[in-house]
Amino acid sequence: MPLGDGITFSYGSGIDTYNFDPRPLFTVNKEMIKTPSNIGLATKYNMTLNGYVLPTGGDQGSAGLSNVISGTNVLRDSFARDFKLLLLQCGSDAPLISGYPKVISIDVNNASDNYVQRADYTINLELPSLTGGTSDLAGEFCDGSISGDLSASGLISLTDDFTVEFLDQKVGGDINIAGFGSSPSVFSLQRTLSAQGDPTACVASSYEPWEIAKNYVSANLGLTPAMTGLVGLMCVSGMSIASNFRNISVNKTDGSVNATETFVAYTGSNPATEEMEVSSERSSDSPHISVTVNGTIQGLNTIDYGAGGCVPTGETTFNNALTAWNGVSGALYARANGAYTTLIPNNRPIGMQTALNIVPLSESIGYNPIVGTVTYSNNYDDRPDNINSYALMESINYTDTYANDVFASITVLGRTSGPLLQSIGTVGPTVAEISIDSIMFPVQGDVSGITADQYLAYSGLIENYENGLLARADVSRIFINNFNETWDPKGGHYTLNKSWTLGKCS
Repeated sequence: MPLGDGITFSYGSGIDTYNFDPRPLFTVNKEMIKTPSNIGLATKYNMTLNGYVLPTGGDQGSAGLSNVISGTNVLRDSFARDFKLLLLQCGSDAPLISGYPKVISIDVNNASDNYVQRADYTINLELPSLTGGTSDLAGEFCDGSISGDLSASGLISLTDDFTVEFLDQKVGGDINIAGFGSSPSVFSLQRTLSAQGDPTACVASSYEPWEIAKNYVSANLGLTPAMTGLVGLMCVSGMSIASNFRNISVNKTDGSVNATETFVAYTGSNPATEEMEVSSERSSDSPHISVTVNGTIQGLNTIDYGAGGCVPTGETTFNNALTAWNGVSGALYARANGAYTTLIPNNRPIGMQTALNIVPLSESIGYNPIVGTVTYSNNYDDRPDNINSYALMESINYTDTYANDVFASITVLGRTSGPLLQSIGTVGPTVAEISIDSIMFPVQGDVSGITADQYLAYSGLIENYENGLLARADVSRIFINNFNETWDPKGGHYTLNKSWTLGKCS
């Protein structure tokens, strides 16, 4: 069809417009690009133009050859660049084709007259839509919904892969020991999101395929337990996400972006994991059983990259470990006592304690801010409660020195059998003694005006002991031999020693 018939068939715009004359025949094939799950990504139109170039003056011989060769050069130059406007329009009607193709190939062949009268050409084009710069609707689910369509994203390849596994076999649940509570479930989650941009798509201000892929990946990173199917598949509810780490790889020449995110998912209220051990010890040289609770709390990162990937916020592993420690620290006695009451045989000896002393024998705590851990170790035993509530440790000893025979020992010169021993007919005194050694909380600040409030609790013990001595049948009077106390307020060390001589008037 010659020019002037009201049909526009051109490539380019402005002074760079190439108008086909004569107009070529064309064929169009449409390809739907979808994922295996039928999520539509893009449409690809493969368009083939078949036409020929004629000498502009219609001359034969050398003039015709020159004009045909010149015409083919103009054709090649016009299609030397991609993404110009390809327009097919009848008059002022709506365009039949108004797209921006990628040029795949241009083939020019001589006709039987060897370029004298014409040259045949074949042009292969690729474009996302015949009427626009983005793909047509490409995805639809079997119920008719189009929620699976991503044709506006400018992608030609997409994979979104989830891997869920138990972390170190930490499968949570209640522990059958009083005070231990429940153990959280901990999972390792990994999401890999890979996208490849469509080189023929014009999405917003992004034209490079890798940037198109980057924009999609950046906007769709992140994870919730529901996305993985974890709740239904693993029969676990109440999951939280922590430790969000990302690895990003970009292949500009391929137009692809790959992002891998690694998460830890956990149940419970704290973003941390805990390794705990409870051990008990009993020996024949002590009447007490000791129980040691020790463990390590590993904090988890709670990184929030925010929309678009910047700026990440959240708590560090160490801060989250400290938060978890605030809850664990109050449960150490319950754990130790739960092990003591559950695991120690019920046939306890008479007088044996039925619970551990709430005051630990020793406590230790360690912080490692670099790796985000808190370590702890508490040791308890079943010693009776202290008499003095201020005391951390106390030792009370009663000593009775009974009356001994009084006799004379006479040394005789030359007597090989030793001294002569002669009874005087009487006995020595009976002595009772009490000693207290106690460690208390030290006094802070100025100690010049302090009172003995912390150790007055022992005065009742001394008084009761004296009354007990006077109540003995063989005692009618008691006499104090010595009475001394020492008190180190800064070190918290207190000692008391008091002894009595016991006598009878008759």
